Amino acid sequence: MNTQDLLIFKHVADLHSISKAAEKLGYVQSNVSQRIKILEDELGARLLIRSNRGVKLTEEETTLYKYAEDILKLMQDAKSAIEKINGENTWS
Repeated sequence: MNTQDLLIFKHVADLHSISKAAEKLGYVQSNVSQRIKILEDELGARLLIRSNRGVKLTEEETTLYKYAEDILKLMQDAKSAIEKINGENTWS
């Protein structure tokens, strides 16, 4: 599992649509579907119930969604902290 997979997963969950998430992220739909399938295989759990009307959330997805939010927030916080340090250590 990597952060990009979690980001894709979060967009699918937020938009309740693989195609809308793909469009928003600039990916092809098949790539987003494949990344979600990889997550499902890795976790051994079905995350999405797919239908013609989009996707529905499973209990497992709801659990993963909270962790994904936390992980992505921590990644952004770490990036911001590093950028701040780099800004303070600039030689002029």
